[in-house]
Amino acid sequence: KLDKFINNKIQILILIILIAFGFYLCSIGGYGSDEDTLPLIGAFESMMGGSKVMASRFTPYPVAEIGIGFLSYQLGSWAANFVTFVFIIIGCGFFYLALSKKYDLNDLILFLILCLSSPILFFDNIEPIDYSWAFVFLSLGIFCLKMKYFELAVIFFGISIGTRINFILFILFIILFFHYKNDLKTYRKFLIFICSFFIGGLFYLTIWYQHGFGIEWLTAVTPNNQGVMGLLARFTYKSLMSLTFLSSIFISLIFLYFLKKNNKNFFDKIENFKLIIGIIISNLILFFFIPAEMSYLQPFLISVYFLILKVFDKKIVYFLIFLNFFSWFIDLDFLKIKYKSQNKCDNIEAISAKFQFHFNEGRLFSYLNSRDKIKCWIKDDSIRSIKILNGKALKD
Repeated sequence: KLDKFINNKIQILILIILIAFGFYLCSIGGYGSDEDTLPLIGAFESMMGGSKVMASRFTPYPVAEIGIGFLSYQLGSWAANFVTFVFIIIGCGFFYLALSKKYDLNDLILFLILCLSSPILFFDNIEPIDYSWAFVFLSLGIFCLKMKYFELAVIFFGISIGTRINFILFILFIILFFHYKNDLKTYRKFLIFICSFFIGGLFYLTIWYQHGFGIEWLTAVTPNNQGVMGLLARFTYKSLMSLTFLSSIFISLIFLYFLKKNNKNFFDKIENFKLIIGIIISNLILFFFIPAEMSYLQPFLISVYFLILKVFDKKIVYFLIFLNFFSWFIDLDFLKIKYKSQNKCDNIEAISAKFQFHFNEGRLFSYLNSRDKIKCWIKDDSIRSIKILNGKALKD
């Protein structure tokens, strides 16, 4: 009992340190290094101007555009960073609570540490970008399904769709495969999905109207010119590296060993196992067609970590956390990639790659070294541009 007490105290301390460190980086990180941040803010400013609404990307993301834009405009980068980081913590917490049949505080804390130790889930969510915004409403929707608050679930699912429209695929799997205490009839599930789709679609009504009720705005840049093999190569490499190379090898080995030693039907005993696998597979399918930023794989990462927590011994979870933290400082890579340009302001375009094990700088250092990258998208020396460079509020 004493060992368990000490262990719990250590876990709480680690979580507090992680969150405090995240808050610190939120306060000094500025508007970040993601090229989508300024378009998100610009979309909000276009709404304020009452003119034609500007989509932040090929497809708009209205909830994030309004939320991140408002916080940046009124308060500055620290507020947008802070809320984004808090959302990933809340999202992971409610995801655990929603999908766990039995849970306790210690397991929840360990799950949060596991998620926040991921370099993707931690560092990509201390910048003003929309991934955690969509995920937190998705998680709240699942939790409301569990509590039978179906009307609230529909609202949260709708807001999640209004944040990132591709989350509609996750919501479909969730509604179909969630383990309801009293199984819902098919028509009830259909109604929940249709209502969620309708509420989410309302956020896109303005852009739909501006395009004459056409759907050409439902587009994204896909690297189809690379062919299937090119897509497969990018997909495989980035999927592995999203977990970090060492962690992906470790996870693969422990799953293979577990399946060899146990009955394969064991997984069916895990509540909501089909739902978790559905999220993992659907996220990977989406990423295969657009293997761009690794942050697209955040639902996949969180689902994999949840499965690991529920299936394996805590010692395995601790070792995975160690490997994740190791990648903060030193990142082992198995491909030596040559890029068209070494200028960090140019588009990242790989022109060749060869198998070669080597070490890259850890994610913590690459994050710190990228704080001035926002200037790559500043085209003038106006007062607004100076405020962006300094992470200040953009209001007059």
